[in-house]
Amino acid sequence: MRKTLSLTEQAYNSIKDKIIKCRILPGSDISESEICEELGMSRTPVREALLRLQQENFITIFPRKGIIVSPITVKDIHEVYQIREMVEVYTATNSCKNMSIDCLMEFKEKFSKIKFIPNTPDAMKYFDLDIQFHKYIVQSSKNDYLIEFMSKIYDLDSRIRIMSTLEIGDIETRSKPEHFAIIDALIERDIKKIEKSILEHLRTSREAALKRI
Repeated sequence: MRKTLSLTEQAYNSIKDKIIKCRILPGSDISESEICEELGMSRTPVREALLRLQQENFITIFPRKGIIVSPITVKDIHEVYQIREMVEVYTATNSCKNMSIDCLMEFKEKFSKIKFIPNTPDAMKYFDLDIQFHKYIVQSSKNDYLIEFMSKIYDLDSRIRIMSTLEIGDIETRSKPEHFAIIDALIERDIKKIEKSILEHLRTSREAALKRI
């Protein structure tokens, strides 16, 4: 039986989704009254949702002044990628045996076929596939605490990637080949190749993000 989400949860998910996918850009103002009107809700659930988003550092609420979407800083980029390097390399090298070859081949096929067209729904489909793949690596650990923690990191990382990966050339010449290398290494269960390919991908992704911040 499907669980019915509370109004607060619905408001939280709606606002967070827009922030993560940069439909509300970093540094933008958020109007509580406009959100209430858009969602058809009273102020109470929207306010509770906004307070939760502030606790998670997605927004900053200035009493009697306004609400601002948190900017993406150089510090954010370095810290997110530092965590990803530690966790993804560790998880992939220690849990590659838990990964399905068929599932990895399916990811490779999806990356081969998907088209990245900036500023279109196709671009978001690429970002969604990207994050699904990296989450799959972490989920292979079967460590619920680690999976929950990294889910929050990937939420932060989504904004970084969407704001920094704007050119089709970056996808076709860097991102896709790097994903293919990771997948091939995982299929081969080659620990050294896994570590090398993941580190290379995360470090070039970080540099791409830093160039556009």
